[in-house]
Amino acid sequence: MIFLVDHNLEGHALLLSGNIASLGWLDLLPIRFVTFEAIELAITSDDRVVWQFAQENQMVLLTANRSMKGKKSLEQVMREELV
Repeated sequence: MIFLVDHNLEGHALLLSGNIASLGWLDLLPIRFVTFEAIELAITSDDRVVWQFAQENQMVLLTANRSMKGKKSLEQVMREELV
């Protein structure tokens, strides 16, 4: 399982990753956390680009700063693409 971590949650993901490793979960599940920087995705990327990248690469998106309103919002993108 790969988690795509938005820049605003990098610190949280680092702590979570450390806890998961220390509890031995990595022995049971292949879990990785990747940052936008690691995959060369700009932090200013449009929500649609981010969502599509995560979906195409079978990643779980961890974010807390994507927009929730408007035509280009993550909320709208998900509504359109999950139909």
